Amino acid sequence: MEENKNIFKVFDFITARVPIIEEQPQYNARTPWVFYGIANLAPQELIRLYNTSPTHRACVMSKWYGVRGESITLKDGDDQRLMMANSLGESVYDLWQKATLDFILYGAFSINVVWKRDRELGFEMYAMDTSKLRAERANIDDHIENYFYSSDWGFPKKFVPRPIPSFNVKNELPSQVFYYTTHSPGNEYYATPSYWGGATAVATEMEVYNWWHSNIINGLNPSLFVSLNSGIPGPEEREQIYNTLTAKYSSSNSPGKLMLTFANSKEEAPEITTIAPNGSDKMWLEMSNAVQQAILTSHQISSPELLGIQTPGRLGTPNHLEAQDHFNRLVIQPIQEEIKRVFEKLLLLRDRKPADIQIKQFNMVSIPDQAPVETVDVKKEEIVGIDKQENITE
Repeated sequence: MEENKNIFKVFDFITARVPIIEEQPQYNARTPWVFYGIANLAPQELIRLYNTSPTHRACVMSKWYGVRGESITLKDGDDQRLMMANSLGESVYDLWQKATLDFILYGAFSINVVWKRDRELGFEMYAMDTSKLRAERANIDDHIENYFYSSDWGFPKKFVPRPIPSFNVKNELPSQVFYYTTHSPGNEYYATPSYWGGATAVATEMEVYNWWHSNIINGLNPSLFVSLNSGIPGPEEREQIYNTLTAKYSSSNSPGKLMLTFANSKEEAPEITTIAPNGSDKMWLEMSNAVQQAILTSHQISSPELLGIQTPGRLGTPNHLEAQDHFNRLVIQPIQEEIKRVFEKLLLLRDRKPADIQIKQFNMVSIPDQAPVETVDVKKEEIVGIDKQENITE
């Protein structure tokens, strides 16, 4: 007599992949460039998060609008120096806009400096896609002599990286890379974005929306149940019956699902049991609010209304100006000053003349004008008062 045995099988759940953006100089030492993140695709991971998290993208765009400003000028009025940055007709402000976005998104930006034949005439400047650059391993003096450029680092054998020397006024090669980044503790070659403390929250928000979307697409209960109890046909006949029923009962106005079963008799028909919802949708809603707040905190944004996000339960916006002032002073202006010093240095090297860049600020919040104040003619009031007094005395 055979014994009945319970068979258990353990299934491993998928481990959540927390984004890792860090340089890996010890990985794949055979390449002359230093790996940046997993599979050397850290910037591409940052782009993916930027394109899939609505709150994170709104934060980046709001910071970018604030940092780039409406325009830039020179304090001495010689704005002709800002008109032509290169032979393509781009202005310095065009490069400024691209550099500010890269700096906010990656924590770094890069400029392609192309010296003229007569170096006394300076050089041209072109914007470079920072995500396509990788640093060469530093020399014995801890200097990075070259950067490698590839149009697609996911396929370096197909899109072979080519070296471009780093910016050096003593280097005779005309095309060079000016790569700028702030100091990141623990990093020698690459930057860490300022918002990276909230990277897990950014990835979580993306998964929350994926969960909602998947439930809408795949979580609908069947709207039509058909049980054929006249025997079990062959595979081809079963497929033909299913296609016939689907073609007859489904349409764009009827997006439900069809469940079809076969059995030899009603007694052998399957039993359908509906699993009640576990209320996880409320948990996801609460998690979404917490994740959004974490993303705003990582970007140092105190009020979501600066991003155009309405706060439930608030009827008015009395703290708009205070929130904007906080955002400008603690977030926008420090980034502006840092990038401003870099561009002033480049203009000094190009024109051999100091530059003081002035930024026309972009007002993120506009407050409606107050109601007009009615003016009173004081002399007329005095005259009216005198007449009234005379009438009373009479």
